[in-house]
Amino acid sequence: MTFTRRQRTLISIVGWAIVIAIIVLFGSTLPSATQLLITSSLVLLTGVLALQIFSGNSGILSFGHVGFVGIAAYATGITVMPTEIKQTSLPDLPWGLATIELPVWQGMIVGVLFATFVGLISGLVIARLGDAASIATLAVLIVLHGSMVGAEQFTRGSQTFYGVPRFTSLTVAGIVAVLAIIVARIFRDSRIGMHLRASRDDDLAASSSGVRVQYARLVSWVLSSAVAGAMGAAYAGLLGAFSPKDFYFTMTLTLLTMLIVGGAGSVAGGVLGALIVTFIVEVLRRVGDANEFFGLTNAGLALIILLTLYFRPRGLLGFREPEESLAYRRALKVPTSLGANLPGRNTQPGEVIFAAEGIVKRFSGLIALKGVTLTVAAREVTGLIGPNGSGKSTFVNCVTGLTKPEEASIVLAGRNISSEPTWRRARLGLGRTFQTVRLFREMTVIDNVTVACISAGMTPTMADEQAIRVLEVLGVSVHGNRLPGELAYGDQRRVEIARALALNPRVMLLDEPAAGMNPVESRALLAQLDSVLTASGVGILLIDHDVALIRSACDQLTVLDYGAVLAQGVPQDVLSQPEVATAYLGWREPHALDSESIDTTDVPEGNKNEYK
Repeated sequence: MTFTRRQRTLISIVGWAIVIAIIVLFGSTLPSATQLLITSSLVLLTGVLALQIFSGNSGILSFGHVGFVGIAAYATGITVMPTEIKQTSLPDLPWGLATIELPVWQGMIVGVLFATFVGLISGLVIARLGDAASIATLAVLIVLHGSMVGAEQFTRGSQTFYGVPRFTSLTVAGIVAVLAIIVARIFRDSRIGMHLRASRDDDLAASSSGVRVQYARLVSWVLSSAVAGAMGAAYAGLLGAFSPKDFYFTMTLTLLTMLIVGGAGSVAGGVLGALIVTFIVEVLRRVGDANEFFGLTNAGLALIILLTLYFRPRGLLGFREPEESLAYRRALKVPTSLGANLPGRNTQPGEVIFAAEGIVKRFSGLIALKGVTLTVAAREVTGLIGPNGSGKSTFVNCVTGLTKPEEASIVLAGRNISSEPTWRRARLGLGRTFQTVRLFREMTVIDNVTVACISAGMTPTMADEQAIRVLEVLGVSVHGNRLPGELAYGDQRRVEIARALALNPRVMLLDEPAAGMNPVESRALLAQLDSVLTASGVGILLIDHDVALIRSACDQLTVLDYGAVLAQGVPQDVLSQPEVATAYLGWREPHALDSESIDTTDVPEGNKNEYK
């Protein structure tokens, strides 16, 4: 029996809701001190899931979420605190806040909304920073902590903030934790969640698959700040009295330890990590108190992080949910009709659907591309060859938006896309592969292709079905529930092509798709590409050093040399030109690139790595 992605998500949510319900029911029969410990662990679980939503899916470690917990705790505390206590504890509050006293649930919503608003403002910066974002989250924590200390009329500064009703019972903590699980689990397999996980593994490949990376990071940051706000609201009702130091490095270290131990890539990992680390912290606290060993808890948490990263870098549960691991062992049932497996384009053979004109690119004074012009027609294969360093991959990077050229006119299906970002070009119909395989290593083969299907406008469930169909076209559907690293190199190449095809492209740019394949595999790939042309009507730009493959597959051929177009035309005519042979192989004497004078083994060893 198989389940759709939506069904698996529902099963996960129901399962964890039952687990939390059992914990709450069983915990209510235990002594009050133990109830308090369980309640605290459920509140902390909410914070761990906030981290999982952002850090687990984006791969960017966040140090700032505890700041959202803190400001939400203060916002909730101010709005639910009895007015008579406010007059004593917060005499300088503005009149509107001094006279308000909301019901508990309304005050919690205020805390969540306030954290969400601050998350939105800070997220506009965090989402744009890329690799530097993790350090920036530390700055967020410091700024928010400083705000809590500095805003004395609202927070009492560094003094204890008191007078908050202690409304967070075991039941309330359980409800908040279940809501956090629902949000985290639904987000993980949502359109944006899938896209964010793809960017976690490879942001360049993700952008080329239609992923709007910055937007996905912003959404997850804001959503995670809201969940962190829910923890803050519940935490305020748990403690009743707190200070800014409660929302600083110690809590940050605790939440990060929980996330890392359980496994950042899964919601289940966050739950398991929270339960395990809560127990460890309690043991360390008691040992430290008994032996007057201050700082033992933090030292123990730091050691746990080091040991986990050394022995289990992905955490105890890794990057998969438990129900996904079960699905991994089931065979896939796929359709066999090729025509029904590919999205079609209403194009006529020979119709020019892609034109790049006057592409100029410089690197530190070196002109990598000198006004390169090239066209691709529907249902045809245009080859692009040249010696290494001639600019082939640079050309592909320029037309896909990964590299910005100094001059360019790029038209796709009648639309000028020269100023469009990479993800937009992909969604408009520009699919590509890379010279070195770039797959999403922590996502299954199906998920790798599903990401592109979602970019093409499908729902996740529909995308899964389409992903299986496209994988079947390339002959790798049997590997659908495996990770890319478990596949042979040739199959990884096919998965990457399937991902490009899943975008429903008008043009596919294949950068050395046969690299690493033996002659038999190359011929099989050629046949599959021919099927793609027939069934989908796309145009293909094929870059490869295999002259035999180029000769067999291509309808038109362009040769680059030193960043300029050396020759264009029918492959047989182009390859017969002496200057092409001279440039391509670096021979001192001109020779024609005919089938009798060359095979792929003649390519010099020094030409294996192409300048990008």
